[in-house]
Amino acid sequence: MSYHGRFEQQKQPKNSGKQGKKGGKGLKIFLIVLAVLLALILIAAASVYFFIQNKFGKMNVIELPEDTYVYTEATDEYTRPPETDPEQTDAETVEATTVETTIPPMTADDIVNILVVGQAARAGEEHHMADTTMLISLNTYTREITVFSVLRDSFVRPPHYVDTAGKPHDYGRIKFTTVYNLGYGYPGGVVDAMALTNATLRENFGVEVDYNIEIDFDGFIKMIDYLNGVELELTQAEADYLNKDTLYVKRHIEPGVQVLQGMEALSYARMRKAEGDSDSDIKRTSRQRYLVEALLKRFQGMSLSELNEWLDILLPMVTTTMKPADVTKLAAKVLPMVVDLKMTGHTIPIEETGWGDMVDIYEDGNIHSVIRFETPQQKKLIRAITEAEVS
Repeated sequence: MSYHGRFEQQKQPKNSGKQGKKGGKGLKIFLIVLAVLLALILIAAASVYFFIQNKFGKMNVIELPEDTYVYTEATDEYTRPPETDPEQTDAETVEATTVETTIPPMTADDIVNILVVGQAARAGEEHHMADTTMLISLNTYTREITVFSVLRDSFVRPPHYVDTAGKPHDYGRIKFTTVYNLGYGYPGGVVDAMALTNATLRENFGVEVDYNIEIDFDGFIKMIDYLNGVELELTQAEADYLNKDTLYVKRHIEPGVQVLQGMEALSYARMRKAEGDSDSDIKRTSRQRYLVEALLKRFQGMSLSELNEWLDILLPMVTTTMKPADVTKLAAKVLPMVVDLKMTGHTIPIEETGWGDMVDIYEDGNIHSVIRFETPQQKKLIRAITEAEVS
């Protein structure tokens, strides 16, 4: 052993000390470069943080009461275990399992559900109604946005609700369009309005809202005007309707591809009774989704400076439950795929699964048009998209 040790010592080159010094110097340079890179990353992160903080300082950020609700899957008499193929061999079963587990399955964590309410009250007005309610379901797994328009005449039953002052409320069946207004009448105002709306959507349709956004008419108009209008293709009936709206439309509009300014776009989004609109609210919500799709295309072509200016105009008119950390997290997911995002649209209730009825809701002799639906069926259909649950 001692001879082997002496042999190894004799084999060491004479300049080994110099090489050690060079190696130490190289490591030192590497560490310096790494430290500089980390510093730059931290500076960039701090800049992004303060940018987001600055933007959020312009908005009304609120916090909803803690939700202790636990969802249980809706069932009905048609639910049964999946059938198996008796002729499938063990080898085929193993192969199928291997293929399925090669790619991580989609989960609810891949989906963000944002409820956007366009409320009809303007500055100084007391009557807050959800004129438009849309659920934006962003799937980062499939790179797809699904826009659900909640039909105003949906015949819903809000769950037992305790408002922010601790007072309990129970309800019978009512039109969905009145839910937001009911919440606004409670002590918490917009907080109770959002919380009650979220609870109603979850109870009746299985929707689990992650974030809420409210924007009023003034904000919508200014958002469109900043973009110098939005390009939409109009039918003759739609052009005729807009030309009759002397409150919001101040010029003559022709059918075909037109660029609508803020007030004109608002009139288009609220349109319910253009000639040929048999199911007025369904047609109305399809127009709204068409408008959202046109806006998405417009945003995809905006520069960072344009987007920054647009946010400065819009954000003061927005009330939201999203905090800076939520936006940072969401932006990290969305920005790399924003150019590839595709959009599809649905209604809530899902198309062709509800039916119309005429009901004396308040038992006062007045008949109201409502849309009925099967709750278990709706929950399964909607949660397959919004929570990646497939029965």
